[in-house]
Amino acid sequence: MSPTVIGFIRTSLVSLVAGVTLGVLIALGLFSGANHPGYVTSAHAHVNLLGTVMMLIFGVGYHILPRFSGRPLYSEGIARVQLWINISGLAGLVVMFFIAGYSEADLLKFGVAPFGALYAAGALLFFVNMWKTLAAAPPAPRPGNLKQ
Repeated sequence: MSPTVIGFIRTSLVSLVAGVTLGVLIALGLFSGANHPGYVTSAHAHVNLLGTVMMLIFGVGYHILPRFSGRPLYSEGIARVQLWINISGLAGLVVMFFIAGYSEADLLKFGVAPFGALYAAGALLFFVNMWKTLAAAPPAPRPGNLKQ
């Protein structure tokens, strides 16, 4: 596996531990003093979904889809940039959700949203990289065209 794929998978595993731990702490009432407890819950959900699930999808996608298509990955550089954009977006998103949870100010628009947009930009890079990888793939053989 490439270092980038390993980076996505490790980020997914760290997010899994963080998300599960955060869920237990929420259940124990550790964050009951938050002004907006729903934002703390949102941090938990985003760590699990964007951190664990999506990062694993990105990593497995980068490893498997080029092999299935029979072509090399379009750009390892794009994948590496995407990894760091997604890590930065996720970390900022979760931190800002926590800050918003304990703040009197409405930080969603100017605190949370920019990091969500950063994460979305990373997902767009994945789309472009995979699209170009798969577009370069040879067509699948058809049963009538197989040579024996």
